[in-house]
Amino acid sequence: MADDMGWGDLGANWPNTRDTPFLDYLASISIRLPDYHSGASVCSVSRAALLTGRLTPRTGVWQNFASTALGGLPVNETIISELLKSVGYATAIHGKWHLGHQPPFHPSYRGFDEYIGVPYSIDMGCTDNPGANHPPVKVCPKDPPLHFEQKHEHPNDLRKVIEADLTVGIPLYQCLTPRCFNDNCNKEIIEQPVNLSTLTQSYIDNDRRFIQQSVEAKQPFFLYLPLSHMHVPHDYARQFKDTSALPSVYGDTLRELDYHVNQTYQLLKDLDILNQTLLIFTSDNGPWSSKCDLAGNQGPFMGVWQASPLPSGGGGGGTAKFTTWEAGHRVPFIAHWPGMIKPGTFSNAVGSHLDMMPTIANLANFTLPSDRSFDGIDLSPVLFDGSDQGHEYLFHPDMLGILSAVRYNQYKAYYMTYPAIDGACGGKEGFISPHEPPLVFDLSRDLAESTPIVVSQSVYDAIDQALQAKLKDIASTPRTKVDYRIGGLDARACCDAGHIVCRCTD
Repeated sequence: MADDMGWGDLGANWPNTRDTPFLDYLASISIRLPDYHSGASVCSVSRAALLTGRLTPRTGVWQNFASTALGGLPVNETIISELLKSVGYATAIHGKWHLGHQPPFHPSYRGFDEYIGVPYSIDMGCTDNPGANHPPVKVCPKDPPLHFEQKHEHPNDLRKVIEADLTVGIPLYQCLTPRCFNDNCNKEIIEQPVNLSTLTQSYIDNDRRFIQQSVEAKQPFFLYLPLSHMHVPHDYARQFKDTSALPSVYGDTLRELDYHVNQTYQLLKDLDILNQTLLIFTSDNGPWSSKCDLAGNQGPFMGVWQASPLPSGGGGGGTAKFTTWEAGHRVPFIAHWPGMIKPGTFSNAVGSHLDMMPTIANLANFTLPSDRSFDGIDLSPVLFDGSDQGHEYLFHPDMLGILSAVRYNQYKAYYMTYPAIDGACGGKEGFISPHEPPLVFDLSRDLAESTPIVVSQSVYDAIDQALQAKLKDIASTPRTKVDYRIGGLDARACCDAGHIVCRCTD
């Protein structure tokens, strides 16, 4: 799973893109779902949707977790790795977690046999070579004027951590067993600040080790690879510099992402297990449009109405990440399984990250917990039987976790429209506007969401009744509340608390 990758970054989706040669090849021998959605438009929220198969109002995860977060994805929310482990799978996560790094929210406590990766986004701390971002990310100080001794904190230092977590180095965990020794996961940090230019190769090496070990042990495996590419700041190994079709930092980074997926595929091929392995590629949400040339490609999903001036539009602003506009939720999706998935196919079915839980439950033969409701569907008929029958309705949470947008067949209805919280490229901000009846676009004719239409009363009624039924089900079935409290210095993911940025000295 890529991070902040645009639907149009995949050449198989958008021919203007030429920096994903392997992914384009993979799409040609796999099935592609052009109408696939992330379940949310911000990192933590979409990851919770994928791993639980449940919408934001059920899980309680409606915003990102901070670098000093005390909480995380609630432990009573069962996730894919826990259920796969219960039926004999070896499980690993190599990459970005972003669902809480304190025990018991840390991935080592969530059904993963091993965790190698970063706990949150790579712009939520400093590095020694921070790569490209707008605005630039701070470089970690190497000889800070202040050192912390035990728990003697200076109020101004605590304020720095809470208000500007960029003063803490991005950590890289290596947890090779479930749970942390004495529940001290800081002892499992092997590099802080992480070197972003070597991070991809580190993941590739560990992917190879884990998969080979699983094959040698004749144990089925689940490897979850939530990568940091294409989230800012962008950095990569030097071998990818100036390799993009139209040389750019973003294109070079995309090339390294493509290389990582290629290496995973080649390993499965070399081990002769492609025919036994379901390989899925997708992204957590759409591109971060305010990052300008460092952001991904929205393809045709431009959210034109929102970007248009008042009174005929939403007054401007970004229409991708952080929004319910199509570019925020619609993401690449490729599924590959020789002998099971017909190569070179695509389906018009509407799919979602919410579908991963029920689909994998069917394939791995585990039973979903019966004490809660799930919002996904089993995509097996779509992937293996050529069905175009996906979601009739899909509900999109906004930045407050409210289901304010509804997909109904070809229609997209907005009860609330709003721009990205940080504006668009160039800083233009728009307006939040409620709509009653909802603003409706016909995506079969208007992927750019440029011109609202008036639909029949029966369509308005169908959309409203489906939304009310979903909300009623959410209110009447188990749901959880998230602890979003922010801690102080002790809540940091920290290799060496004696250094202001937690720099590893060993």
